[in-house]
Amino acid sequence: MKKIIAIAAAAAMLFAASEASAQVIVGAGYVNSTTTSKVSDNKASSDANGFYVGASYNIPLVGGLGLAPGLYYEFLGSSSKKDAGIFSASGTTTEHYLNIPVMVNYSFGLASDCSLFAFAGPTLEYGLASSTKLEASAGGISGEKTVNNYDADDYGRFDCLLGLGVGFNIRAFQVKVGYDFGMVNRYTGSSDKCSMHRNQVHLGVAYVF
Repeated sequence: MKKIIAIAAAAAMLFAASEASAQVIVGAGYVNSTTTSKVSDNKASSDANGFYVGASYNIPLVGGLGLAPGLYYEFLGSSSKKDAGIFSASGTTTEHYLNIPVMVNYSFGLASDCSLFAFAGPTLEYGLASSTKLEASAGGISGEKTVNNYDADDYGRFDCLLGLGVGFNIRAFQVKVGYDFGMVNRYTGSSDKCSMHRNQVHLGVAYVF
């Protein structure tokens, strides 16, 4: 019984020490996303650009190892246009996501106020909204329509991204770059010959409190 109490006390002290040195990291950055769709043996890719903003909470574990859960908002936008004589058509898609990353990181100290770090882990992603504005004109007659992409039965809101990256800290400022691999098939229709995956690269800056 005394051993159990001692172990519990040591664990509590370790947790308290980790909490005391935990860091709140508030950041924002640029995102470039590529969605690859596959129908049978045919593949097509589309790019979107946007930004993210949010915060994470880095909890030191052992040595330079840490665990950083977070909460981020991400916006993506893309557009396309086609002209064929008197006919033209364009589409603009905007997407809003809520991301919950849980990253394991390891920091390498270079000096008293400078360090390098690497990170890896999953990000749970939920699509808040996705819409496409369609515009077309022919012979001086034009029209437009906005479509909610989640109204269709074949586009899923959920994804799980597996990411990794590197960065460095200079005093209270942080710069990082990473890549996320989409692990979930976003196509939710009935065909077993279709798939849709989204990968992304991101570059950001942050302030460490």
